[in-house]
Amino acid sequence: MMKHEVTKLQNSQTEISMVFEENEWKQATKKAFDKIVANLEVPGFRKGHVPEAIAKARIDNTKMYNTAIDSLLSDAYRNVVAEEKIVPWARPNVEVTKMSETELEIKISVLTAPEVKLGQYKGHHVDKKIPTVSKEQIDDEIKRIQAQNAEIILKDGPAAIGDTVVIDFEGFVDGKPFEGGKAENHSLELGSGQFIPGFEEQLVGLKAGAAKEINVTFPASYAKELAGKEAMFKIIVHEVKEKKVPEVGQALFDELKISEVTSKESFEEHVKTNLMKQEEENVQKEYYEALLAKITDLAEIDLNHDIIHDEVDAMHERLEQDVKQNGMTFEQYLEMSGQTEETLHHKLHEEAERNIRASLVLEKIAEIEEITISPELVDFEIAKIADQYKMEFDKVKEILTKDMNRFIADIKTRHIRDFLLQNND
Repeated sequence: MMKHEVTKLQNSQTEISMVFEENEWKQATKKAFDKIVANLEVPGFRKGHVPEAIAKARIDNTKMYNTAIDSLLSDAYRNVVAEEKIVPWARPNVEVTKMSETELEIKISVLTAPEVKLGQYKGHHVDKKIPTVSKEQIDDEIKRIQAQNAEIILKDGPAAIGDTVVIDFEGFVDGKPFEGGKAENHSLELGSGQFIPGFEEQLVGLKAGAAKEINVTFPASYAKELAGKEAMFKIIVHEVKEKKVPEVGQALFDELKISEVTSKESFEEHVKTNLMKQEEENVQKEYYEALLAKITDLAEIDLNHDIIHDEVDAMHERLEQDVKQNGMTFEQYLEMSGQTEETLHHKLHEEAERNIRASLVLEKIAEIEEITISPELVDFEIAKIADQYKMEFDKVKEILTKDMNRFIADIKTRHIRDFLLQNND
């Protein structure tokens, strides 16, 4: 029977030492040997029927031992983790400290979930704003709704900021075209900032059918091969389009499908009600974030730097994927957001540490207050979604199956949040 010893180190590190009995190790190596022999091919012998003496001469002992270790370690590690109530945070590091035909000793280094010592988490007072909606906010929202429902129509006159032009363009640096610098029938809203500085402004005043050469300079933070270089673009304008903004009236109300609105005054009231709901949600969100930050600051957490580092890497990778899906290079994203790699890394590091600490605190509160999510509660939440979207319960459950753990985690987070809101002022 394998014997083990657990040593808790600093910074959420735990070391597990395992010593396997001679008989246990010999059985594992025998099984590994037999498994390899079953697939061993030697000229003159049928597959799986190679004599043991010949097989031993042909088999790599390192491969046999690794196979034997793998067969023992999976169950042994899982059993120790369960028995000692260890919560691994990342993949463990395995080191064989002693190995022979009769002995096997292993040391496993595990980065565990950090220990959390909560401070006060009930009875706090945090100032909460009073939600308000101004006349200016209502007017701005109405303008946004009008713009969102505007019709794009052809324009005979010259292009202006806010208009959309349909263009062919081809870019040249040092008289030569460059990759990604050419497109046909590309729709571009002037003033949107989609293109590099100076490009869109030089299209203002052009009419359909016009051709023009424009000169621009790529920003220093642009892609390395183009950064800081001067470029010339040949432009052909096919169409100029403008937005026809709808008036506030019955046609717009019908388009928005808001039957209860019949006048400008009732539309303003409708917009105000929706804005107030959003403002109330924002105020509640800000209050909860301030409350959680206060509770988190009072907690003692032995947080290993590697945990933060791994989360920063994951956040950076997700951001790169999002930027790529939006058709930008990461250099373009940094330029548009006014950041450098260094400032972005610092920002992600602060966000990662804040999020991890808050998550650990919430889990500890759930543990102490015995906040758990039962299968019945999960089914209830699924039923609510099914009712909302007029779908069959089983269909919704099937869709959620792949992300069920995340779904349950979200339910748990909401219940912890409700608990904190009920027990703090």
